[in-house]
Amino acid sequence: MPRDTEWPPVTFERLTWLIEQGGDARRSGRGRRYDSAVTPEIASAEMMLPSECALVSEDVRTAIAAFDLRVGDVLAPLESLLVRIESSASSRIENVAVPVPDLLIAETGDNQGRSVADVMGNVDATTAAIVLADDISSETILDVHRALLGSTYPVLAGRWRNEAVWIGGYSGGPPEAEFVPPSVERIPAAIDDLCDFMARTDMPVFIQAMVMHAQFETIHPFPDGNGRVGRALIHALLRREGLTRSATLPISAGIVSQKHRYIEALTEYRMGDFVPIVELAADATFAALRNASHLFDDVVQMQEQWRERASSLRSDALAHLIIDNLLSHPVVDTEVLESVLDASPASIRRALNDLAERWVITPISRPSPGPQRFVCSDIVRALNGFTERSINPFGRH
Repeated sequence: MPRDTEWPPVTFERLTWLIEQGGDARRSGRGRRYDSAVTPEIASAEMMLPSECALVSEDVRTAIAAFDLRVGDVLAPLESLLVRIESSASSRIENVAVPVPDLLIAETGDNQGRSVADVMGNVDATTAAIVLADDISSETILDVHRALLGSTYPVLAGRWRNEAVWIGGYSGGPPEAEFVPPSVERIPAAIDDLCDFMARTDMPVFIQAMVMHAQFETIHPFPDGNGRVGRALIHALLRREGLTRSATLPISAGIVSQKHRYIEALTEYRMGDFVPIVELAADATFAALRNASHLFDDVVQMQEQWRERASSLRSDALAHLIIDNLLSHPVVDTEVLESVLDASPASIRRALNDLAERWVITPISRPSPGPQRFVCSDIVRALNGFTERSINPFGRH
């Protein structure tokens, strides 16, 4: 039963599933009427905030601020990796699994499978959401979706859906579904209302971000990519309000091990209770903070070891500059480094070989002609450790 949060629940309207819309004529005898959601307007809805929910939100804010202060300067170069960790976990919730090390290697290669392309689209979407955080509108939400699917499903990218979608009961269409999001005609107004809600300043931003996410998933405005765009928007809101400043927290890494609870929390939200989705997100955030803090400790130790291994090189050697860039570019070749270093390809090649001789980086094969690639195996091990810790971060579910 919902708590007395007095948050408006989803209501429903009775619609007809027409054969020309994809209905199965073989099932027509069972009826083609179904209940389609009508999302409530929340832009000005009064929020009755339970005390325990407010305390959880404040605990999250305090923990994130402390983490940001501790690791900001060190993990700032790791931001691109944190975005990839978050995007990989967010995609894993949608049953698209690509380990982050595999993603990094594939990004610099020539052959990219569909799963890699999907996750890379998620990286682009999360990055776009953070960049556009100060101007969240229906147009910028479409931009985030365009970044997500532009390279894999260009026909769908950056457009609201134009037909019904449903959750559960896939072969039978909406009449047999567990939940049917709003009709296409209702999407623009629902998204505008949601954007107005995101502009509110009268509630804790963490709670606001999770209510926004649950409302977005309920609207389900796209034919594909709703979950990934909705989770990217969480980071946009947290970044816009300054809750996260230096690093993108891989919250989805905590959610992915709680997928059943995530689905249940979205269901409870539609019944008028936003507390479960906030509590889940808080647990996921605390798990992400613990995991990212562990990664921070690994990074500090790795950097010390790299500098020790390279200590025999001259202080002005190019290899030291490459070490400074390994966190943001753990898979490197001359082409990658030419874009970030003011040095010739020949100088870069010599520096890469110097680091390989000192076991800072390791050469890897390249499937097609091109410059020799190297990977920092220490970072790969650290990222694999992060993933393993994310599998069951709470230890009790």
